[in-house]
Amino acid sequence: MSNPLRHLLALMVSFSGAANAADDPWDRVPPPAESLFKAHVDLDEAGQSRLSFGGHARSMFEYYRNRDFGFAPIRDDAWVHHRVQVFGVWQEGDDFKLMTELTWGEMQGMRNEQSPPDEDQLDLLQLYAQARLELGARSSLVLRAGRQTLYYGSGRLLAHREGANQRLVHDALRLSWRMPDWNVDAILASPVRIGPGEFDNASYFQRTLLWGLYATGPSVFGEGHGMDIYYLGRRLDSSPLSDGQQEIRHTFGTRLFGKEGPWSYNHEFILQTGDVADRDILAGAVSLGLGHTWKDQLFQPTLGFRGDLISGGQGSGEINTFDPLFQANNYFNEGGFVSPSNLYNLNPRLSLQLTKSLSLDLGVNFLWRFDTGDAVYTPPFNAVAGAAPNGERYLGTAYNAALAWDPHSSFDLSIGFTHHEAGPSLTSVGGRSVDYLQIAARIEF
Repeated sequence: MSNPLRHLLALMVSFSGAANAADDPWDRVPPPAESLFKAHVDLDEAGQSRLSFGGHARSMFEYYRNRDFGFAPIRDDAWVHHRVQVFGVWQEGDDFKLMTELTWGEMQGMRNEQSPPDEDQLDLLQLYAQARLELGARSSLVLRAGRQTLYYGSGRLLAHREGANQRLVHDALRLSWRMPDWNVDAILASPVRIGPGEFDNASYFQRTLLWGLYATGPSVFGEGHGMDIYYLGRRLDSSPLSDGQQEIRHTFGTRLFGKEGPWSYNHEFILQTGDVADRDILAGAVSLGLGHTWKDQLFQPTLGFRGDLISGGQGSGEINTFDPLFQANNYFNEGGFVSPSNLYNLNPRLSLQLTKSLSLDLGVNFLWRFDTGDAVYTPPFNAVAGAAPNGERYLGTAYNAALAWDPHSSFDLSIGFTHHEAGPSLTSVGGRSVDYLQIAARIEF
């Protein structure tokens, strides 16, 4: 095992963590936006039986100079993508729900080869049934079966791929034990792969199987503080680290976050074990986040800091490369240049509320390789640059700026820019500096 990994695991043992349980455990897809129009039909006088309708539309322009640090077949590329999602829900009080959601998306202008999430003909995004059984005055069991979104915690391991044109969903069976202070979810799922035609998206449980337990409740620090404790198992028929070989990876983690006056925090500690062929897996990650808001000052500034230690390294008998499973693509910044694997990251940032509806975010990422003998990975988990030839560690500095206008909770317009100045660990293997521009408009209806 590499010395940096020993230090990381020692740090994980010395901390314990958690998260807040304020959100509904079934609908953890941020942001929970209000619809522009209220569209529902009551099927009884009490309003317990109801049909609801709504949707979401987004258009986004993206430009890359030196995409994938210049390793893409066409380095400079730009495109516009659109997506529309519409849903209908039949609900019988809190006891039963039937939900279906359709999605469509197209990509215009991209010169590089498209990936499946870039475009989709009309297809099912979600289709599930949900039933609730009361266990007493203060607890219940809720079962949701079918195609659905899985989003937990900060999206470090299970997210909905919001940066891409088409969101990630799973065909899943999810059983939740809901109590006043705790929610415990049991999950059995497989990710849905996007096909090229209409209504051809499908999951393949024999290729990718996900299972686990995820518990959310209060922490010992009192009101406003909470904790997540979880286990996630995943089996792949072909490992991204050893093509054609089965991989089984077990992920154990805990997250703590909360607010105390002007301070907020979000920490997560993760350990991974398992095996790929005849090699054992021992990997981990630590993410520490802290912020302070001055609400009585001009522009209500929030100064934040985040640090990440994410293991890497592969040998003949052991794999130390952390796998982020189904993480958010824009983990470090909107450009999504690197995947959270084999990295050190330091990220100071400043947020300003310029007006009631206009906000500005500024930040810097300082990035190093955790193990110089391991690759540089881009989302979702693709190795694009090999080992640093002379042990160069510094990957570079990313400067980020984002401006968002939110005149109504159902609508927003945003523009973001990131410049990643490539460091010696990239330039030594042929990598280049990257520029990224994003302009997006979203509406909930």
